Amino acid sequence: MKRNLLSFGLCWPLLLAGCAAAASVPPAVPTQVAVVQPSPTAQPTAVVVPATPTAVVVPATPTAPPPTATPTIAANYATLWEKYSWVKPTSSSSVATAATDKFKAYVVVTRNNDTVIKIAAQDGANQTLVGWVKDGASLVAKAFDYPKLSQPFLEVIAIDRAWLEKTYIENGFSEDEAKDFAANFGKGSPAGAVDNRSNMYDAGVIAKNKMLVNDKLGMMQTPGHEFFHAVQFSWTGPIADASGSKVPNWFWEGPPTFVGLQTASYLGWADYATEGRKFALARSNAPSTKSALLSEVIANTGGPDAADPYGIGAIATEFLVANVGMEKFIDIHANLGKQKSFAESFETATGVELTDFYTMFEEVRPVLGIPRS
Repeated sequence: MKRNLLSFGLCWPLLLAGCAAAASVPPAVPTQVAVVQPSPTAQPTAVVVPATPTAVVVPATPTAPPPTATPTIAANYATLWEKYSWVKPTSSSSVATAATDKFKAYVVVTRNNDTVIKIAAQDGANQTLVGWVKDGASLVAKAFDYPKLSQPFLEVIAIDRAWLEKTYIENGFSEDEAKDFAANFGKGSPAGAVDNRSNMYDAGVIAKNKMLVNDKLGMMQTPGHEFFHAVQFSWTGPIADASGSKVPNWFWEGPPTFVGLQTASYLGWADYATEGRKFALARSNAPSTKSALLSEVIANTGGPDAADPYGIGAIATEFLVANVGMEKFIDIHANLGKQKSFAESFETATGVELTDFYTMFEEVRPVLGIPRS
């Protein structure tokens, strides 16, 4: 959901050789030669002159020339689908099924046993909402891969400002933080995230607008959605803003919406294929969003004529997860935390150039249910 609750909302040693003194050569001593007369009976001695050895010339083994480098030839692909070995979808159901299967296989594994979730609900808060918050946040908290949190995660479900402010102070937040949260409470948003330490729910707004009835699916997806913002923040730090200057809002709000809808489906509240996906499509097909390219859905202003990043971002995330899986999808966030640009983070994690992803997405938008007009 819209995060408006916090502002809310890296010497060679010199060797000297001494000269040896020349040795004195002693004077030569004259050699005395004794002349021996041969005995008359002596036989001449044969003198054997050894043969001069013949030098054998072994031809040198020729040195093999260094191997010639094979020139790199750029591969030519007829389509981007061939380049990345992606299957171009012919139906939205094949994409939704693939993404759902990969989500289910991912969340069945517990990756985080350390996260402690504390629910602080004001008396009078709707117990259905409290149950959804507890179960939805717990699933995402345990299943997803993210750096260990520094403190228990606080889920605050409040009806009034005074109770909300008091609850935050009692749970270790500073008075200034608590006052800031309280000052932005009650302004219409049903929920929001406070970095990776807390989510808050405005039970008063939810009750007043009968959102558990009038926007039931939206509220069902909210607990998984809002805790996934904590997962994102744990990887990236404070890089998201309404302008989308560092990460486009289709990728900041779309993935939590996808995760929230899939969480609601996994927990048996609302089937993704028949209900959850329709929620995302409806938000994608508003005129201001339908006319925009995905690459243009950068900001999150909430204006009536502005593109809505939530729905189209969820469908883009579905398309991405269907093709690369959940782990590579999460790795995009991990790379953003390494101070890489969004384009570099995307390509490093998925092996796909961001511009190519945008091109393939636009090519199949009609098949996915959100044709551009």
